[in-house]
Amino acid sequence: MVVPIAALLLNVPYLSSVFHWPIRKPALPERGVTVATYNIHNEIGENRFLNGKQFALFLAEEAIDMLSLQEFPDEGVEREELIAEITRILPYYRIFSPRPEAMTLAFFSRFPILDMEPVVFAGETDNASMWVDLDLEGERIRVFNNHLQTTNLNQYRVRFSLNISELLSQVNRLKNVVEENGSIRTRQADVIRKLLDESPYPLVVCGDFNATPSSYTYRTIKGRLRDSFRDAGKGYGYSYRYLKKLYRIDYIFYSPENFRAIRYYSPELEYSDHKPVVVTFDLALHD
Repeated sequence: MVVPIAALLLNVPYLSSVFHWPIRKPALPERGVTVATYNIHNEIGENRFLNGKQFALFLAEEAIDMLSLQEFPDEGVEREELIAEITRILPYYRIFSPRPEAMTLAFFSRFPILDMEPVVFAGETDNASMWVDLDLEGERIRVFNNHLQTTNLNQYRVRFSLNISELLSQVNRLKNVVEENGSIRTRQADVIRKLLDESPYPLVVCGDFNATPSSYTYRTIKGRLRDSFRDAGKGYGYSYRYLKKLYRIDYIFYSPENFRAIRYYSPELEYSDHKPVVVTFDLALHD
């Protein structure tokens, strides 16, 4: 009996990061701003491609003010339609890809963009990050959009085989891939942490980290920032729709001195293997 109880107690920090139930209903914001992050996974044939008009309707219904997108289309009619429809609601935007045909990041905003800086990870991956500075009602803030190294869990998942040699080969291959990608994310997290520490402005940190709340990547990037799910989430939290819905790997962190998360929403949209994360903040704390 002692062993399972000890195991549960040791895992309380992790359990609290994937399950949250608010004790009381938060007050309505005095000055609200809504931020969303979404890996739209634009592989036509694997997922229903994100329709620009439908997505714009979702943005309008949720009154989203800032939008960080990962795996944005790098070319084509779909890309142009998304840009045209999103900018009807969020007119300011920046799009970045580290090289042609690499994975693309996009950021859209209702607030003017003052500056933008890409973050390229030393040639070992197609993943990247970017930050933008915004004029948020007269105050300058910095928003990070991150897409860190994939886990490849879905691509290299072990498939049952009666051939023991083949089964062991699959397990070993998955182990090597997971370890290698974890090492890459560790280095990427260190780069992002340094940039966060250098920021002179309040922070909102978004994106697909491809890492769970128990990981070095999560702890390093979060630092003293707040995790919006742990402050405003309700129930069981996951953001990756496949692999038994076990993984929360998409996040919105924030500077607690300048923002307060009052609503966390992650709807089960069909367009991607990820769910969007939508968070409403109250800005009244710095009045």
